[in-house]
Amino acid sequence: MAKHANIIPSKQLNVALPLPLYLKLSAHLYSDLECRVPHGAYSRCLIDLLQMHFAERSLDLAPFTGSEPGMLQVTGTVEAIEALTRKLSE
Repeated sequence: MAKHANIIPSKQLNVALPLPLYLKLSAHLYSDLECRVPHGAYSRCLIDLLQMHFAERSLDLAPFTGSEPGMLQVTGTVEAIEALTRKLSE
């Protein structure tokens, strides 16, 4: 049976992680059923994290709290940040 092409093409990426972070990630993704990290688990994890990162927005609370810029920041969905900004601006 022939393999179907992905609708969205992918690109190979080689990433070097610090060993402690790699071990933590591997332990998190490890499957007791397969006795290993499942095929594609690293890719799925990275894709999920990147999609969440690009979907989030951040808000610097300095104008509302009088703190130093960049010291107090919150992140969340676009809708949550807009709602928080409206509430803080009242």
